[in-house]
Amino acid sequence: MASVESSSVPTAVRLAPPRVIGGVGGFVFVTTVVVQNVIRGSIAPKNDAAVSKVVEFYADHRSTTLVLAALFVVGAVGGAAFNAGLLSRLAAAPSRAPALAGTIGFIGVFALFSSVVATDVALSGYVHLGSPNTDVVSALWMLHNSLFGILGIALGIALAGFSAAAAAGGLVAAPWKQAGGVAGLLLAVSAATTPLALDGSPVMFVGLVGFLVWLVFVATTSRALLGNR
Repeated sequence: MASVESSSVPTAVRLAPPRVIGGVGGFVFVTTVVVQNVIRGSIAPKNDAAVSKVVEFYADHRSTTLVLAALFVVGAVGGAAFNAGLLSRLAAAPSRAPALAGTIGFIGVFALFSSVVATDVALSGYVHLGSPNTDVVSALWMLHNSLFGILGIALGIALAGFSAAAAAGGLVAAPWKQAGGVAGLLLAVSAATTPLALDGSPVMFVGLVGFLVWLVFVATTSRALLGNR
C-alpha cells in the first residue's frame, strides 16, 4: 500500500488562545460602545423631545442610524468574545459563580440593547417612508427610551458579577469587587428611575458613573487577559 504523503494531511487551524480572543474582543466592544454613545449623545433628541423633533431627527439622520446599527453588530461580536474569554479564565471556583451571574447580566445587555437598536432602525425606516403618524412615532420613541433605561439593571448585574469574579480569580485588583458592586448598584437605581427619565428628569444620569466604571472595567480586564495574568 502506498504511503500517504504528509502534505496531504490537512493542517489543523490554530486559533488564538481564548484569553487573547477575549482581550481583543473586549477592546473592540469598548471602542464601539464609546463611538456609539458619542454619536448618540451629540445629535439624538432628548427623552422628552417633541414628536416633531424626533421625526426631524430620523428624517435627517438615516445614514447615522445605519452606521450605529453596524457598529452595534461589530460590538456585539467583540462582547461575545470578551465574555467567552473571561469565562474560560474564571471557570474555576470561587470565581465561577459570580462569572456566571455576570454572563446572565451580559446576555440581558445584548437582549435589551438589541431591542433598542431594532426600535431605532424601525423609527428610521418608518419616518423614511414619509408622512409618519405622530402617534406611532411617539409610541416607538417612548419604547426606545424605556428599553434604554431598563438596560441599566442588566448592565449592573453584569458589572457586579464580572468584577467580583475577576477579583476573586486574580485577574484584576481586589478593590474592583467593591467598585463594581457600587457601580452596579448605581446602574440598578438608574434603571428603576426610568419612568422619571421618560419625563425628562435627569435622575437617570446617576447611572452614568456606573456606565463609565463598566467601560473602564472591560478595558482593564481585556488588558489583563492579553497579559495572561
